[in-house]
Amino acid sequence: MVSTGKGKMLQQLKEGRDLMKGSLAETQRSCGKPGCRCQRGERHRGYFFSYRVKGKPGVIYIPEVLYPEVKNLVSNWKRLKDTVEDLTMMNVKLIQKRRLIKKR
Repeated sequence: MVSTGKGKMLQQLKEGRDLMKGSLAETQRSCGKPGCRCQRGERHRGYFFSYRVKGKPGVIYIPEVLYPEVKNLVSNWKRLKDTVEDLTMMNVKLIQKRRLIKKR
């Protein structure tokens, strides 16, 4: 029998949202061109996505227009990761309960 909480977590896994495992970082820099707005303190903003696949690290530039989409993909990964961790703990507790019941 699957508890309601566990059933909900399993359903979330079945939904299969698109995702990306990694981190987003925002940078601000000056380009050094004379007369550019960054010379007045208005730095250029940039976004980078860092990831690791099969042990190999990578970093890609994310254009500002794609930032919300990439942020959503990373958020989906974090939610999935949290769900898997919660499900693991729930199953550990269920196994411990069954083991205690069988020892009696």
